[in-house]
Amino acid sequence: MRSVFDPHVISRIERLPLRSRRLAEGFLAGMHRSRMRGMSTEFAQHRPYVQGDDVRHLDWKAYAKSDRFYIKQHEAETNLRCLFCLDCSSSMFFKSADAAMSKYEYAATIVASLSYLLMRQKDSFGVILFADSIQEALPCRSSGGHFLNMTETLEKATPGGHTNVSQVVNAAAIQMKRKSMVVVVSDFVDDPESFSLPMARLIYAGHDIILFHVEDPVERDFPFGGQTIFLGLEDEGKLLCEAADLRQAYLGERNDHLDTLRDICRRMAFDLEEMPTDEPLDVALSAFFGVRNSRQRV
Repeated sequence: MRSVFDPHVISRIERLPLRSRRLAEGFLAGMHRSRMRGMSTEFAQHRPYVQGDDVRHLDWKAYAKSDRFYIKQHEAETNLRCLFCLDCSSSMFFKSADAAMSKYEYAATIVASLSYLLMRQKDSFGVILFADSIQEALPCRSSGGHFLNMTETLEKATPGGHTNVSQVVNAAAIQMKRKSMVVVVSDFVDDPESFSLPMARLIYAGHDIILFHVEDPVERDFPFGGQTIFLGLEDEGKLLCEAADLRQAYLGERNDHLDTLRDICRRMAFDLEEMPTDEPLDVALSAFFGVRNSRQRV
């Protein structure tokens, strides 16, 4: 497997065009804004004065206009904590001839690249490797040594087990005690309804959720023809059939699966980003940063 700490991989983010780098930096800086109200420098809102409030924060101009006491509240700036949940099930190690990397290599490079940006901003990051159970877990820290430890952990991952997203989401909810960002990177070969409730708990707790859906172009396009033997990547067995007869049924099932996943994301108001492994990673991440920054401005 290609090293995710290869400078030629990580530095691709650094070599993005200036506008793209600003999008990346702006996205990460924007995530520092807390949902809690504090007494910093940027005004957020007024609220009525309650006996016991510090009178230093009274807005006397508002009092002059309304003859009522109001407290000025401001945005509280916080350090960002980001937990990456990376799927290392058997299906993630698939690589077709049309893809530059396997799904796992592509996903691990996403995690390493974003962690590198977080490290440069002195933010904390951690990772959970999962399949049908938790394989490895590194808590959130912000040092360079922690980044090196993370990349070594990513490189040593071995395929095995089935994808169980609900397991890792429940583990993330236990580990993240305060409002944070949780990024799940997977091919989501799992029933979306099975992890919708655990995701809802994370949203209710105030966490920001991002799902990166990693997919090989062969899985997306199904370019097979003739008599073909298909091997299940997660112990589903073998299937010998005429590929042309299977194509429509397969693409229909795939589209239904993705529609269900997208519908859950829309209902719970968190992001689902498509990451096909035949698309250059810097282009995919630049597009993602642009969309997120646009939403934050809105």
